[in-house]
Amino acid sequence: MKTIGKVRIYFLTAEEGGQNIIPVGNFSVPIIFEEDRGLIYGLWSAVIEFHKTPNTQRDTTANLYLAFYEKDEAPNHLIKPGMKFELMTNKVIARGIIENLIN
Repeated sequence: MKTIGKVRIYFLTAEEGGQNIIPVGNFSVPIIFEEDRGLIYGLWSAVIEFHKTPNTQRDTTANLYLAFYEKDEAPNHLIKPGMKFELMTNKVIARGIIENLIN
């Protein structure tokens, strides 16, 4: 089942350890959930579909779901209100929180 969360995301600046360039369109990137820092469920990629392009303060809202969400082992249960997460490349590029689920 496809679990979609409405999320608030903040993209870290280069000074904060992130990157200068922030995405302006939908993208997919590895995600680490606060409750699974040890990657017990493996490393998965999240699909991020912006509601609007990140603003000058580097934050925005978006829909988030797992790529390959249909796999039996996909940790869709981690997409729940209040769950914090980090988006990664070779470093943390963004932090966010799931505000609510979308049916």
